[in-house]
Amino acid sequence: MNPIAIIIDNRQIHWDLIIILLAIPAWFFQAHSLNAGSGGKRLASWLWLPFALVFGLFSSRMLFWYTHIEQYSSLSQALHDRSTESFSLLGILPGIVLAAVLVRLLRLTDDLPGFLDALSPATAMGLGLLYLADLFNYKCRGKFLVEGESLHHLPFASAVPGAGGEMEYRFATFFISFLMLMLISYICTEFFFLRKKEKGMTACLFLLLFSASEYVLDSTRYDPEYFPFNGFVSILQIFAGLSVLGLTIYFSIRAIRRRGFRWYLIPIWLGVVASMTGCGVLEYLVQRYSDRHTQIYTWMSISAVGMVIFPYMLYTLGRKLKVTAPALSVAELPIVEKVVRRKRKRISITRLDDTALEAFDEEALEILMD
Repeated sequence: MNPIAIIIDNRQIHWDLIIILLAIPAWFFQAHSLNAGSGGKRLASWLWLPFALVFGLFSSRMLFWYTHIEQYSSLSQALHDRSTESFSLLGILPGIVLAAVLVRLLRLTDDLPGFLDALSPATAMGLGLLYLADLFNYKCRGKFLVEGESLHHLPFASAVPGAGGEMEYRFATFFISFLMLMLISYICTEFFFLRKKEKGMTACLFLLLFSASEYVLDSTRYDPEYFPFNGFVSILQIFAGLSVLGLTIYFSIRAIRRRGFRWYLIPIWLGVVASMTGCGVLEYLVQRYSDRHTQIYTWMSISAVGMVIFPYMLYTLGRKLKVTAPALSVAELPIVEKVVRRKRKRISITRLDDTALEAFDEEALEILMD
């Protein structure tokens, strides 16, 4: 695709720069609207933006320098590189979180998990637009050539110059990432409004979906970023695996605290282990048997779906569900209070009459039924 959008005299303006400049306000206004709509302070998101830009750009450039250290003679040269290609998108995430923490330390928000929830759908959309920008600077270069002229177009393939200067059609990794992140942004936005009272869960869902999708897509890149001491598994894949593992542990603790240890937790844990192991084994196979990449990536995608489903099952088991109590008469209230006091449980009563008694905790209702 032609990277040049506008030519004014001898100055060229590229599409990737235009998309980046559009992504920043879109990123901000979605985060601002979700934060303000959920009762957050408007000043919090306005102050978050400049800190997120500074911290995000710095951490992104630092990660790119660390993974491409042979391209620069010094750190100073890397930091002063004005190219739009010299950034690592994964490095933006720490800067966003650090800016949110700073906003909390300045007491502009009393709810850091809720603030991160508002940022999550916007972050998915912003990262997706940044991936789209890379479509115009030839960084969207998949690992494998796409055969068949009927597939030589988006969303399957993008035209990039080959080693001999000729155009070749490679898998459009970044365009698929753009589509997936737009879908993740939509899912997280819907989840945000459905689960407003569950603080931090929208951020967890974003991290889970982002990790599972990018584990597969990063494997299809022509130039994934590796640690200098490891050239087998990319940094993004390591981040994705650790994120899924961390979320699994967190959701498991919530589920056990809520319901106690139950036998059905074991097959769910085994499902997580099988999914993560499957992705790791398939990554080894696709590097060893590259001629079978279509079949291998199909199975890897199925394993990545398991990396989402099984942790989400643990999340649902740890939810605190609000249920309606059975009909109780006013005469039965002293008995209820005595039983609850004996079990050291507190029940919030919002309405008393002869037909309903609402807002009972589910666990307290189980005590009453016993």
